[in-house]
Amino acid sequence: MKAKEVPQEIRIGFLVHDVSRMRRTLFDQAMKPLGITRSQWWVLMQLSRHPRYGMLQTELARDLDVGKVTVGGLIDRLETAGYVRRVPDRVDRRAKRVHVTDRGREILDQMVSVGKGLNEIILETLLPADIEVAERALEIMKDNIRRAIVERDDVDLPVGIVAPDAAQVQAETVQRRRRAAPG
Repeated sequence: MKAKEVPQEIRIGFLVHDVSRMRRTLFDQAMKPLGITRSQWWVLMQLSRHPRYGMLQTELARDLDVGKVTVGGLIDRLETAGYVRRVPDRVDRRAKRVHVTDRGREILDQMVSVGKGLNEIILETLLPADIEVAERALEIMKDNIRRAIVERDDVDLPVGIVAPDAAQVQAETVQRRRRAAPG
């Protein structure tokens, strides 16, 4: 079957997957001189979304869709390198929250800089209006997927898929649509 014969409803999924995979590969190549692996930079980026309270190791494992042992090993290596630290949780002293250190924030700044440079390459021939349309379409697709997962919350989900909180999904969708609204 030729590429043009692939139905649009299937082609979009392949394109989203391919672009994501290829971007990760490009980012991996750019991060290699910094000594950061894909798994490590993914952990740091997830943690950067929670600067105030950090994240529990179990939350991190869920968000990254990997096992607790895998995340534990990644955190061990990042902690040894000085990029993160474990801090006892305020509510459950047995649990540890993982926080990015100052050194970790420095590497995150470098990662953001690399990401900006790669985005210039990736988006080189696109017009700003094209980028806005693509972002809006991807945000809507993401919201639709979240909503489908929430609606299936009472159904057995495949292993590794965690249904997000319905109220959170709805609030995020409303915020995103408000930001996207003209004027």
